[in-house]
Amino acid sequence: MGAFTAGRTADGRIRTAQIIGNAALGGVAACALNYYRHADRSFFCSDFFTYGPSRLEEELRAVDPDARVFYLPPLDRRFWQAVPRLTKLLKEGGYALVHSHMTTLSAFALYAAKRAGAPVRICHAHSTFDKDSDHYRIKALLRPFAAKYATGLMACGKAAAENLYRGRAEEAYILPNAIDLARFSPPRDIKGEAAPPREVLFVGRFVYQKNLPFLLRAFARARQQREMRLTLAGDGADRDALLALSKELKTESSVRILPPCDPAPLYREADLFVLPSRYEGLPVVALEAQAAGLPCLFSDKIDRDVDVCGNGEFLPLDEEAWAQALNAPRRKSADGAEKLRAAHYDIRTEGRRLSDYYREALAGAGIK
Repeated sequence: MGAFTAGRTADGRIRTAQIIGNAALGGVAACALNYYRHADRSFFCSDFFTYGPSRLEEELRAVDPDARVFYLPPLDRRFWQAVPRLTKLLKEGGYALVHSHMTTLSAFALYAAKRAGAPVRICHAHSTFDKDSDHYRIKALLRPFAAKYATGLMACGKAAAENLYRGRAEEAYILPNAIDLARFSPPRDIKGEAAPPREVLFVGRFVYQKNLPFLLRAFARARQQREMRLTLAGDGADRDALLALSKELKTESSVRILPPCDPAPLYREADLFVLPSRYEGLPVVALEAQAAGLPCLFSDKIDRDVDVCGNGEFLPLDEEAWAQALNAPRRKSADGAEKLRAAHYDIRTEGRRLSDYYREALAGAGIK
C-alpha cells in the first residue's frame, strides 16, 4: 500500500468522518453536531455517516456548507451490507480521521475504517450497559472487539470508559457531553417551590432503555397525592404503547406527549426533570436540565457523575419510591451553569479541546 493521501475540501481542509448511526433520535447525534458547531474548523471538515434522513442535514449545512451526510444500512441489523458500503465511502473520501460514536458497534465501523486505510481511528464510548440492557448479549459479544481497530480511545465519562474498555479504561481521553450553557441557563429571578401543578419533564427517546412505561405508572401513583403534569418530549418505538398505557392509567389529561423539539423552553417551564433509564452513561439531557436549574430524579442505573450540580436524587426502579420522590418538595437553583462550567461541560471550551486532539492525532499520523 502506498502513502496515504488525505481527502480535502476545496479550501484545503482535511476531511474527517463522524460515524453516528441513527441521527433522527438520541443524544449522540446532537452531541457530535454540537461539538462540531463549536470546534476550530479551520483545518478540518467533518462528514457525517447516518442511517437515513433527519434534521441533522439542515443543521449541519448551517454549521459548515462543505460538510456532507452519507447514508448507511444499520450497522446493528445489516452489518454485512453496512461494512462494505462504509469501507467504500471512507476509501473514496480519503478520510484521514474516522471518529466512531457507535460504542460496541465501533467494532464494525472501525474495521471498515481500517480497511479503507484511515490512519486515525477513534472509538468513542457514549454509554454504559449491563445485563438489563436491550441486546445485552450482542453488546457483550462485541465489547472485546469495539476498540480492536482503534488508534485512540475516547469516552463521555469514567464509567463509560470502564464499561467498554475494561482494562484499557485509563487510556481513554475523557470528553464530557458538553452543552451550550448560555442556551439553557435559567433567568436570574428563579424562586423556590412553585405553586401547583408541578410540571415534570422527560426529554429523550421512547425506547426500552429509557423505561417510560415505568415512569407513567409511578406518575399515576404520585398524581393521586398531588396535582401534577408530565411532559414526554421525543419519539421512538414505544410511542404508541405509551399512549395506550396513559389511557389505561387514566392519565391522558395530565400527560403531554410532544415530538422532538427544542427542549430549552420545556426546561424553563418545568419544575422537575426525570430520567428512569435502565442504563445510561452521561446523558446530555440531564446536563441541559441542570443548566436550567432543575432538580432531577435519576434511576440508580445511571452514572453517578451525571449529578454535577448536586441537586439530583438516585432511586431504585421501584414505583412507590418514585411516586414519593415525585411528590417531595423540590427547589430550582440559579447556579447550575456555573457548576457545569467549572466541571468542564462548557461546549465552547470542550470544542477547542476536541479540535486540539484531532490536530495532534493527525500530526502524529504525518498529516498536516
